[in-house]
Amino acid sequence: MPTLKLDELREVLPDFDELRPLYEHMLMRSEPDAGRKWAGSGVLGTAGSRVASTDALDEASDMLSAQQATKLLQLYRSVSRSLDALARGDRGAAAEAMLEAAALEERHDRHDRAEGYAAAAYRLARDSDSPIVAALALRRWARAARSRGALVDALERYTRGYEAARALSDARGAAEAAIGAGNVLEEQGRWTEAAEWYHTALAQLTRGDGSPERWHALLNLHIVTRSRGAVEESLDYLEAAEREAEEIDPMASRPFLLNARGQLAMAAGAYADAEAHFRAALRSAEGARTRITIGLNLAECLLAQGRSLDAAESARESEREAIRAGLTPKLPEVYRLLGRIAAAEGDPDAFVFFERALELIHERGLPSLEEAQTLQAYAACEARRGDEGVARQLLQRARDMFNGLGVTHMRQAWADVFDRDPSTEPAE
Repeated sequence: MPTLKLDELREVLPDFDELRPLYEHMLMRSEPDAGRKWAGSGVLGTAGSRVASTDALDEASDMLSAQQATKLLQLYRSVSRSLDALARGDRGAAAEAMLEAAALEERHDRHDRAEGYAAAAYRLARDSDSPIVAALALRRWARAARSRGALVDALERYTRGYEAARALSDARGAAEAAIGAGNVLEEQGRWTEAAEWYHTALAQLTRGDGSPERWHALLNLHIVTRSRGAVEESLDYLEAAEREAEEIDPMASRPFLLNARGQLAMAAGAYADAEAHFRAALRSAEGARTRITIGLNLAECLLAQGRSLDAAESARESEREAIRAGLTPKLPEVYRLLGRIAAAEGDPDAFVFFERALELIHERGLPSLEEAQTLQAYAACEARRGDEGVARQLLQRARDMFNGLGVTHMRQAWADVFDRDPSTEPAE
């Protein structure tokens, strides 16, 4: 059976949008190279070292082209409906059709394109008799900007979206925008401001109205409070989120709340409890993205306990999940953690994972925040193995990128908190 390594595919295939589905198809059906599996180099394998069969590629090409044609048809239909509505003078309907196009692109992680369609929707709706659509378009325009890492733009649009929704007495829309603004500020390490926005979101809604935004805001308040080091205080918000989520949608909220319990236990150094929560969260999680995130948190917990082999297996399962689901943008996060695990084991070739993560970030045009986090982790790895000069260079690049994004603190090793302890950074 003829096979190709994914690295060979990357080398010969031009980086064209129309060829990415073919590469993703091969990646999803790839397997670890049997010849490397038991060799020392197998431990350092990334997606590029996997092999995929070239059998039945003609049939696959037919299938992929049909899928892409369907997506393009849906996109064209949305744009056509928009233009038809515009010609009839109905700018509100034209904007709604553009938002359908934005949603389609968002589902396929094409956030730059989603941003373009959402911007078009806003331009159409702001001069229409549909201000509610204009406010929604602002929120979707903001979400696309945040997804591609344009945090300053995202915050400005969420703020405007909040004001627009408030002016329309759209409580849920205002709460959604406030939570979005808080999310951006949280990514920037601006916890106090983020908490203010989450409180603002809560103020828009009445308990018992069935709005999931209430438990979302409470959970986020737990996160930012915990991130500031107030672990005990953060528990009150988590328990409040659990109570409200139980009333609204207990099954959908369960993995997120269990994951939060695990992270709270991690912050308190109760690693055995954290592990139990993460494993329970994994059992209840359905979406691939959610399972990947929780699996990486579990790997962090295992690493914190000194269980490097178990941590690596959990991270590898997240890698397999990302590959099976075609979620290539999640792989840099996986490889950052595998690099840290390899560094903890004293592997001199741990840098391979960080280099591959950076390659993926550049190839896929992923947000600068991903690159900054990778450079920071890479710097810590180089410092650990004694190369302080390289570590300083990498850390300075990370700082420059964080500063450019308005991020005020360096990231901590594990999920959703930032590092305020300069002793954890490579020496200057």
